[in-house]
Amino acid sequence: MLTRLEIDGFKSFENLTIDLLPFTVVLGNNAAGKSNFFDAIQLLSRLATQDVAEAFKGMRGEPLELFRQTSKGERVKQIRLAAEVLVDPMVRDPWGSEVTLSHTRMRYEVTLERREVRGMERIQVAHEAATPIMKKDDRWADRLEPSKSFKGVHLRYARKNPWLTTEDLAEGRSFSIHQDGKAGRVRPASAAEASVLYSVTNAEFPHLFALREEMKHWRLLQLDPALLRRPVPATASDTLDADGANLAAVLAQLKAETATPQRPQGVLSDIAAELNDLIPGVTRLDASLHEASREYRIELTMRDGLPFTSRVISDGTLRVLALLTLLHDPRHRGLVCFEEPENGVHPGRIRPLVQRLKDMVTTPKEDVELVGHEQPATAPLCQLLLNSHSPVVLSALVDKSHQVIDGLVLFADTSSIVEKGATHSRRRTRLRPVKAQFQGKLFAEEFPPQGHVSDLEVVRVLETVTEEG
Repeated sequence: MLTRLEIDGFKSFENLTIDLLPFTVVLGNNAAGKSNFFDAIQLLSRLATQDVAEAFKGMRGEPLELFRQTSKGERVKQIRLAAEVLVDPMVRDPWGSEVTLSHTRMRYEVTLERREVRGMERIQVAHEAATPIMKKDDRWADRLEPSKSFKGVHLRYARKNPWLTTEDLAEGRSFSIHQDGKAGRVRPASAAEASVLYSVTNAEFPHLFALREEMKHWRLLQLDPALLRRPVPATASDTLDADGANLAAVLAQLKAETATPQRPQGVLSDIAAELNDLIPGVTRLDASLHEASREYRIELTMRDGLPFTSRVISDGTLRVLALLTLLHDPRHRGLVCFEEPENGVHPGRIRPLVQRLKDMVTTPKEDVELVGHEQPATAPLCQLLLNSHSPVVLSALVDKSHQVIDGLVLFADTSSIVEKGATHSRRRTRLRPVKAQFQGKLFAEEFPPQGHVSDLEVVRVLETVTEEG
């Protein structure tokens, strides 16, 4: 679970620090920086599982364009990112080694730098660190007032020393992996084209591996209706792809795992019922393998008894179906970033959709069901970040006094800054929280330095609901 993100030098971000909740919504007009915020999270995730060149290759825009532009029309030399996370208390590597962690609150920092190497510009890792967040310093956990059972299972604070540091040694700048059940290691940092985290592929260093696994599961869902409606090859993965292209295979797998003589459709019956709540008229959902073509296909039956294949189902219905499938998949874990959930959904159905999305996240205040004395019976930690430009979504998140009912709502906007003697202005994105009923000490004193969203700003956005509808 991502609990704090710090961004400097990436796209339109300059010294941004923001605390996050399990359910967070970013609202703003187009070009306000909402997607850039998700991109920063995706870059961190990619750096944990790919080398730097590959990580940048998969981002929107050319590598140089990801470095913030200054008022002089140049690009900064460094991108600095930091993430504070809560990791699951148990980690299992691809070879079956399972380790229970002694510390679950971690801070990760990475600095990427543009360097000239043999006449060519390269982006390399200049600094990397992973340090424990101590109980006395864990303001996020303290302010959320977690239940006793959540504390017992998820909040562990046994480590005092860092797991990873960047140090200036006699032989030059180096990355030092410190002892964590095994002897530590030192690696040169003079020309690092991959993060240290990328190299930790098993539980030999369990806490760093747990951090890598957490960041690996930060996903940006960019559902493509054209791909959602296509038949899926029998060899497709049964874990939902970011674009949803294998949705039929995932549904078929869920059906196979949950079907009983009494419920031949298994969990697909539950998905169909929830889909009907949001898009009335759906009575049955099926996904099966077409033997002749060896492809999985989706079929929806409507209240008039007529079946429809995914080829003719609306874009909005397919997007909601993919979301509901993800919510019902017991293998789902980690952070999901999703853009504009309201697309294709009638405004009158957005409130129940938002409530259903809230239901998918881990809630620290709720008790954790235990098996025996220590092992949690619940699914791994789950978190959801949405972005939207819709006032209808905002209306589903606030009460009559314009305060957030549950979760966190951030307003995104940009400002132009012109420095004395500069030839260009620079754009900077800011994120400000809307006040919440439960807020109390969640965002206190120093946070956020840019202040809260005023009631007047909330009202102005809400007043456009009728215009949009």
